[in-house]
Amino acid sequence: MIRSTFVHAPWVGYPTESRLWREGVRTWDDFLERNPRLRVGTDRRRAIQQEVERSRSRLKAGDYRYFARRLKPRDQWRAIGEWGDRAMFLDIETTGLRRNRHHVTVIGLNDGKRTRQFIEGVDLDEFPAAISKAPMVVTFNGSRFDLPFLQGWWPQLRFEQIHADLLYPLHALGLSGGLKEIETTLGVERTEETRNIRGYDAVKLWRRFERGDEDALDLLLEYNRQDVENLVPLMHHAYRNLRARILGARPPATG
Repeated sequence: MIRSTFVHAPWVGYPTESRLWREGVRTWDDFLERNPRLRVGTDRRRAIQQEVERSRSRLKAGDYRYFARRLKPRDQWRAIGEWGDRAMFLDIETTGLRRNRHHVTVIGLNDGKRTRQFIEGVDLDEFPAAISKAPMVVTFNGSRFDLPFLQGWWPQLRFEQIHADLLYPLHALGLSGGLKEIETTLGVERTEETRNIRGYDAVKLWRRFERGDEDALDLLLEYNRQDVENLVPLMHHAYRNLRARILGARPPATG
């Protein structure tokens, strides 16, 4: 899908991008080979072509940071086809919603195969090094909550990765509501013990742990583990279905 993306180029909006696709200009290679007509002046057309050429070059070089800078948050999911197999899936638990008053308690990180959890008072300070290895971070509503919260906790932490916030593509597919509601709609299962836990319940579990209830921590970790691991099938669903909806029945063979 990234090779079919044009909205990161100057003076190209979503209507122009859609028109290019309808006219058969479905990839950067198509654009450079067919030289399609654009309703812009010579200088603007040259700038668009330069961006397409630069994008092709940066993708070949594996420069995910370039696309993290160029793509809008709502469009970063388009890079899943290129970097999704190396993504880190992220979910955090906190003591509340306000970054200036509350703090991080648990961070769940999954590489598609294994989940690691960082716990306050144990190994939370090891998280920045672990996340720095990934070219892509996948969250649900992380643009508004998880990443800003973590950056408030670690001011020196810079998320230079592509950030595929699944809230955008899933809502674009008509799947409304929060993570748990969307999981239910798509048949993504949770265990019976965590099925009815919600965000504030996680806050209360941490408070119980602080009072000495080790079982509460175990349940909180299980809840967080399912939060982060369930992002994996949701990512595949979002990418496959929204890509097909946008590009129609004849998507490009790659990306």
